[in-house]
Amino acid sequence: MGDDIAVCDFDDISVPDGADKKWRGESTKKWLQKLLSEGKDACLLGQIVLGEILSCPSAKQIDKINFCLLDVSDFERIGRLKKRNTYGADQNMLNWAAWLRMYHQDPEWTPHVIQEDAADIMDFTRLSALKSYEEVANVKILDTTDLALHEVAGELADWVRSFDIAPFHVVKVQPQEVSVIENKITSYNNSKAPFIQEQPFINLNFCIKDDSGLIIAGITSLMYCWGMLFVDILAVDEKYYKNRLGSKLLSPVENEAKKLGATLAHLDTFDFQAKDFYLKHGYEVFGILDDCPKSHKRYYMKKVLG
Repeated sequence: MGDDIAVCDFDDISVPDGADKKWRGESTKKWLQKLLSEGKDACLLGQIVLGEILSCPSAKQIDKINFCLLDVSDFERIGRLKKRNTYGADQNMLNWAAWLRMYHQDPEWTPHVIQEDAADIMDFTRLSALKSYEEVANVKILDTTDLALHEVAGELADWVRSFDIAPFHVVKVQPQEVSVIENKITSYNNSKAPFIQEQPFINLNFCIKDDSGLIIAGITSLMYCWGMLFVDILAVDEKYYKNRLGSKLLSPVENEAKKLGATLAHLDTFDFQAKDFYLKHGYEVFGILDDCPKSHKRYYMKKVLG
């Protein structure tokens, strides 16, 4: 089925002696967590019940479930089990198979079979509300009675390929992967508008401390790529507002940036922050974002560095 789909065997996590309904539920949970963490379309093969998948805590994170029940006539089932010389060539197996056949067509068909004595992690609330699986899954029952093994495999492969499975998957970025994304856009930007700075990103951060060494005010800013200065944070403890500490911090940042070749500074500030302060220091408003946050404005400001 190609590299885009991971194929896994449910029993790969090992089956203990006396495996029961609780073990199957716990194992289903572990498989879902594993497959979701890998962020890839997957085909999970084995003794799985759709209702138990839907009742796992992480099931709501699954975009779509395509479920295929491999069925076979009772007589052929017993014959195959006897030929394999394995467990289950008895009436209990036929009863279980009959229930699976009905249940995967009707979620309301005797659901107590999986709900009674189930694993504690199972939440059957979502399942109990279902009238049909069409709301949450595509279900196929494949009768394998008259099919050879390679024919079953071919039918399954064709069924899987019939779905619109995208080769791309959205997953959460790990902390160590952030730089990969940043490098991609940095490289692209440089190819379109070549950087004039030898060092593309230069941090210009300053602070003011009191006699005890405690930071009472600070500024963080970044001079980037083309001699642009972005003032990110300027913060002053409220009791020092009248001491002009903001000016004492902004001026050296701008001066240092100009020495390094900066020609333009820009920033953003909210209406409850320091717009008037920046206006007094030569900045002008070039954009306003309303209702950011609700009932407030966010101002975008710039200043040409002479």
